[in-house]
Amino acid sequence: MITASVVIPAFNAEQYIGDALASIRDQTLPGVEVIVIDDGSIDGTLREVERFADCLDLRIVRQANAGPSAARNTGIRMARGRHCAFLDADDIMLPELLAAQSALLDSDPDLGLVLTDVITFDEAGTIHRSRWSLAEPSAGTLLDRLLVENFVTTSAVMAPTRCLLKAGLFPEDRRVAEDYELWLRIAARWKVEFIDRPLVRYRYSRGSLSSDKLYSARCALDVIEAFWREHSDYARSHPQVRRRSLAQHLTNAGSAAAAYGERRAALAYLVRSLKQDLGAPRTWKWLAKTLMLTSGRLSGNERARTPEAV
Repeated sequence: MITASVVIPAFNAEQYIGDALASIRDQTLPGVEVIVIDDGSIDGTLREVERFADCLDLRIVRQANAGPSAARNTGIRMARGRHCAFLDADDIMLPELLAAQSALLDSDPDLGLVLTDVITFDEAGTIHRSRWSLAEPSAGTLLDRLLVENFVTTSAVMAPTRCLLKAGLFPEDRRVAEDYELWLRIAARWKVEFIDRPLVRYRYSRGSLSSDKLYSARCALDVIEAFWREHSDYARSHPQVRRRSLAQHLTNAGSAAAAYGERRAALAYLVRSLKQDLGAPRTWKWLAKTLMLTSGRLSGNERARTPEAV
């Protein structure tokens, strides 16, 4: 009996996907199927995946390159498990992850998403602190908190397959913040639970789309603005949440623009943010820094203090 399906989109992932698959092999939850969507790889990704055919319930799909959202959606539609989890090809699950998430989902039919904290590590293998423990998410409905900050890491997510299908799957027209849009859709309809333990190792790679903080911040802002346009009733009943949400994401975009030396764009974002929340100290701080910015980017240390990529 298949309990959970793990969907892995893979594009030229030869270097890391073996470690990802080994971490699924070592899970304590029985009845796990693995669906690898090879998204047009031209390296040895398939060869690495096929090494695990004897030790995993493994299904491999090859498709022309269409991006991670399309690949994940293909996997979700194929999933035989009642729950569906996701793993990026360069991330690693700790052994208890799937069992802990599945137990929570089985205990509450109103849950639409279970996520855990993560540990980040870099190309040198250096392990850093838990990524989201300071966000202090709480059990139950997390929509308001999620509207302010996306603390969901895709590799740390498990959801009922039926909820993913009903929510409309990942938007395939986005390459960044596409997961954020889906999590908001789910959180608006079902409960979300957070396991306050780092059960995933998330690999941070410089040069990836998500490492471009300005582009990521702009994409997240676009998702938030679209959410409020589409949920006018919620905006009217939760005006403070709406203001805080927009202010936070506008400041994220403004601070990132300032860090990249885009002074005019930074000022525009920050002024718009203050119109939503005039008393935000962080926004005033970045406005002052931006006004002092004459040319070029901020220093490396100041860029490092801009928001984490979504």
